[in-house]
Amino acid sequence: VGSVILYGVPIVSLVMENQERLCLAQISNTLLKTFSYNEIHNRRVALGITCVQCTPVQLEMLRRAGAMPVSSRRCGMITRREAERLCKSFLGDNSPPRLPEDFAFAVHHDCAWGCRGAFLPSRYNSSRAKCIKCSTCGLFFSPNKFIFHSHRNNPGAKYVQPDAANFNSWRRHMRLSGNPPEEVTHAWEDVKAMFNGGTRKRMLAGAKSSSSRRRIESPPSAAPA
Repeated sequence: VGSVILYGVPIVSLVMENQERLCLAQISNTLLKTFSYNEIHNRRVALGITCVQCTPVQLEMLRRAGAMPVSSRRCGMITRREAERLCKSFLGDNSPPRLPEDFAFAVHHDCAWGCRGAFLPSRYNSSRAKCIKCSTCGLFFSPNKFIFHSHRNNPGAKYVQPDAANFNSWRRHMRLSGNPPEEVTHAWEDVKAMFNGGTRKRMLAGAKSSSSRRRIESPPSAAPA
């Protein structure tokens, strides 16, 4: 059992299959305690972060270390890099990574008939920015629209239905092409964390604002005759 300082908070860690992993439940209950389970779960899925379930023996170690309550029956573990990405998406400023002005990620997706393109981070200034140039037709698309754009360049290609219901689905479907170096992969992860849905603060502020408007717009009730 080890400990990692994440945003100033000590988080219990375990070495699983020669890789240090942090307790997601402890992160959720400390650093991300102002966010709901669904918010954290949806953000984790959108960022492509997969939990590895610990064994009963490892779970007992987490309990004794104070990371999990005695009543807990399971716990998901994520790598330190994944924990940093998840927390940054909620707590950080999500500023774009520093990349050359003309830099582009070579990306592809397998939705519909599949497609390849160049993701230009310099043009990614909003969730709807047309920052991906199709390698086949040369048109630009936003990330959400690009996964619905495809070309049947291979006669033997298999049609795959995109996940249209999920606003963040492009983050799961779009992948880097080839075998990019680790620093490019990390930069891609940082780019995917940008514009990744509203935070709880924004949601609460919006709800309060809407409630205030309703109170202002509602006419006073008439006094009984």
